[in-house]
Amino acid sequence: MGDMLKEKSDITVIKVFKMLLLIITCITFSSVQAIAKCSNDEPQVNQEYYLVKKCHRSKLGISFRANFAKLSSCKRFAREQRGLSFNFSPQIGGVGLEYTCEVLQCAEISTGLSLTNDSRYDYYSLFGNLSLTVNSICVPSLGLFYFFSNKRTYSEAIDECRNKSSVLADITSEAKTNAMAKLLADVGSEEAFINLKRDNTSDFIASNGDLLECTSYRAWAPGHPRKRGKADCVTITRYRTWRSVSCEEQLEALCELIPKKNVKSYLSIT
Repeated sequence: MGDMLKEKSDITVIKVFKMLLLIITCITFSSVQAIAKCSNDEPQVNQEYYLVKKCHRSKLGISFRANFAKLSSCKRFAREQRGLSFNFSPQIGGVGLEYTCEVLQCAEISTGLSLTNDSRYDYYSLFGNLSLTVNSICVPSLGLFYFFSNKRTYSEAIDECRNKSSVLADITSEAKTNAMAKLLADVGSEEAFINLKRDNTSDFIASNGDLLECTSYRAWAPGHPRKRGKADCVTITRYRTWRSVSCEEQLEALCELIPKKNVKSYLSIT
């Protein structure tokens, strides 16, 4: 009798052990999946700055200054300060030259009207192809953005962004949400599509594959996200909140420009 009880006890222990092992395996697998889906969430520390115009200096507004002998050091400094562009002079100790590296929170757009002739400096920008920046709006330290007032569905908004070498705007941080809300308020808009959509697993996901779970910040309006009515796409409002809406609803859109190299050697400005 004792042997039978011991045998049953051993079987129970084995079953419990197997169950625990299965649970641990599932948790580990889920964690690995989550890490994989969030792998693109790290900031791009190696963003490239492109030479836009030699012997020219931008006067958009200098946010940080320093002295460096090497261009690579100035680039690294610009990245650290979240600059969108910078002026660099290889002439250390040149006449009237106080700093060799000047970091700008914004970047020149279109014809580069803030660029002036200055043989001491060369101008570099994340947005090397200024022909793509026409009518874009600079949000300091965040990038260049487009606001499309013609209302369209979510998929049509994606196509419109793509036509401008851009993607729907990311709002997964407080700074980005606040900046996009202010942009909407400045142009007199109530809300616009942004880069979040619910996938088949009920998770919200960005176009680069990152899950909303990869970030801790949330700005859902009361009653959102909605779980019924196929409200699978997301908008941002001028009141700094997110709303889930139908992807077929026709709304305005916010797009952010993808940094690219200039197709020409340098910007043609006289």
